Amino acid sequence: MDNFVWLEEPVHKNVFKKFKFYEDDAILEALKLSFDGSIMAVSRDKVESHYKDQEVKMMKLGFKPYPKKFDVSDEESFYRCLSHYIDLE
Repeated sequence: MDNFVWLEEPVHKNVFKKFKFYEDDAILEALKLSFDGSIMAVSRDKVESHYKDQEVKMMKLGFKPYPKKFDVSDEESFYRCLSHYIDLE
């Protein structure tokens, strides 16, 4: 369980309308879901590089703007989106 990073706020599966992550077993293994399908935690290995590349910490501090919209259409963009819901510091 220590390889997982808890999201600051749960993200319900319905947020990802185009990308049905819950149909991919490999992705499900990298997530911790609640009983209603909300994503509670994600594997650190999947989001750490996205968190650093996008400078999410700088966004949270207000020094860099957040993306206006997340286009989640594949596994890569899914983890990129989730990296905005975590804090690695």
